Amino acid sequence: MEKFIAVDKLARPENYIMVSFDRLRQSREDQGLTPFNAMPYEEDFLKSRLHGICAGELQAMEAAGRTLFDFPDAPWEFQLDMARQVWDESRHGEIFERLLEYMGGKAGDYVETEILWRCTQAEDPAARVAGINRGLEGLACDVFDQLIRIAQRNGDQVIEQAVDYVLADEITHVRMGSKWMRELTEGDPERLKRALAFQEMVDEVFNFRGGRRAQEDLAQDDGVFLTIAKDARLLAGFSEEEIQRLVESARKSAAY
Repeated sequence: MEKFIAVDKLARPENYIMVSFDRLRQSREDQGLTPFNAMPYEEDFLKSRLHGICAGELQAMEAAGRTLFDFPDAPWEFQLDMARQVWDESRHGEIFERLLEYMGGKAGDYVETEILWRCTQAEDPAARVAGINRGLEGLACDVFDQLIRIAQRNGDQVIEQAVDYVLADEITHVRMGSKWMRELTEGDPERLKRALAFQEMVDEVFNFRGGRRAQEDLAQDDGVFLTIAKDARLLAGFSEEEIQRLVESARKSAAY
């Protein structure tokens, strides 16, 4: 098999439509909508969000599997953790597909973007887990924290409990990424610097021009913005300094 495959080589059923993130953004702007994500006040927000997460979990499963294949010389314990993550992500994909059906939707109802897969293309395993496990899985902590709060306001225990269950796994994935980023770069500060730079690039991509906010920057939490889930990130092993750096990065966005 080929290493570091392009997004257009990912296998998908015929009813899945993959589009570029830029095309999706332009389409939403043409309709007078926010450029990046559906907002809670939009019709079918939950179905759209659940569909996007379902597709994201699929790409996360593929990314962990590709990490196993792309880096055969990585430590055995690293490979075991990646194999465990493949299983976790496949389970998450099934959970979100069931939640989508619970909301009256189905896989393929919305387009899938390549943005998550694009963020996996690092040729160093330390950078790969920094970008995926610390960057993307850290974002998942923020997204799931928002969904749990929305479900609580809606009195929907099905979504609340299911997403809370998945969030627990995401926290372990972030911790796993932190562990291996540091172990793989031990004694090599330049390699660690490059891995962190890749993670910061991923974080910048997903700041969504102010779509993520620090809790203290909101007059009230009405669920419109993704808040940075500080408690979940602390549990996942992020330091206070790292979280503050993410907050400051979001504050540099054009929306502030």
